[in-house]
Amino acid sequence: MTSDLSRPELLGLRQRAQALTGDRPSVMGAADRLLALQGQDLPGALWALGIRSGAPINEVRASFDRGELVRCWPLRGTLHVVPARDLHWVQQLTAERARASMRKRHQDLKIDAEAEQAARVSLSREMDARGESRRLTRAELFAAWERDGIATGAQRGAHLLWLLSLDETLVYGPFSGTEQQLVIGAEWITDSVTLDHDAAVRELVRRYLRGHGPATLADLQYWCKLPLAELRAAVTELGDAVAEVRFNGASYLVEAAALDSRELPKWAPTLLLPGFDEWVLGYQDRSASVHPDHAELIVPGGNGMFRATVIRGGRCVGLWSKTSTAKRTRVVASPISGVFSATAEREIGAQADRYSAFLGVEGTLAMGEQLLA
Repeated sequence: MTSDLSRPELLGLRQRAQALTGDRPSVMGAADRLLALQGQDLPGALWALGIRSGAPINEVRASFDRGELVRCWPLRGTLHVVPARDLHWVQQLTAERARASMRKRHQDLKIDAEAEQAARVSLSREMDARGESRRLTRAELFAAWERDGIATGAQRGAHLLWLLSLDETLVYGPFSGTEQQLVIGAEWITDSVTLDHDAAVRELVRRYLRGHGPATLADLQYWCKLPLAELRAAVTELGDAVAEVRFNGASYLVEAAALDSRELPKWAPTLLLPGFDEWVLGYQDRSASVHPDHAELIVPGGNGMFRATVIRGGRCVGLWSKTSTAKRTRVVASPISGVFSATAEREIGAQADRYSAFLGVEGTLAMGEQLLA
């Protein structure tokens, strides 16, 4: 029997799925639950893991240093944080479609098979020259390419790097200070999971619903860009592991265990989420958590740049920004309309303290003016 969910129930289930409420997992547990979380903004990605795990920033970075997590381009042509062991099978599902989607752009940039091979040879030469320290920054990679006559301007270098990531030749791994270094995937990732195609699609569907559900099939397809027919077939093959629920007359999918484990949650805390967080970005239809009239504030001009949000009761009620130094951070939280209540201000203050503790610095909070007149 299909259950009808209220908005608080839908958002409560999603927050529990995304490890924003309930028992805090480890850093790896949070990453494993979400499978892939957008990593275009590295400081934001680190906070996305910190807020879910309760770990400080140094502990989150240590997960990359140990080879447990990597950043790469497995979904939608953008950087994501992925458990290292899962990268291979996800890339096998998405890499060829991603490569095909960029064919015209690469023709314009004069990137062909010969140019890609030249970039690979130059990379290998540069890594070999480094001896045991086989890692380099993006700037060092681009300098090596330029030295070897491989132009990197006009985004050409970025696209060559992206191409070399599609088969895990290069991934972002350990940190040097606050910067992540590039390493050879086959050397850095030692415990890759291998799945055949159909099993990989099922695993992707299962993991997406586990870390994002309830969600629609359209949400899932938006997130991974795999053919809808393959995703439908995987849902069918997962059988009783997936349940159907309804919200506002539409069908949503959810991991059945999320409905069976305990009473449906009806409460969602106040949170300061980073830009590009899966809470907003992980769904095609964001209307449950973002009022349609406010979408332009969060993604100005629909340009793909997601701003950091203040969440209360699962709904976006404001935006926040921060200015940080080595010793302190200043958070400014602005309501979308009206003013924050005294209770909301106290809760936002507690979350600002949580963020400064994550960074390991002193923190201050200021309230900004409303964003909509």
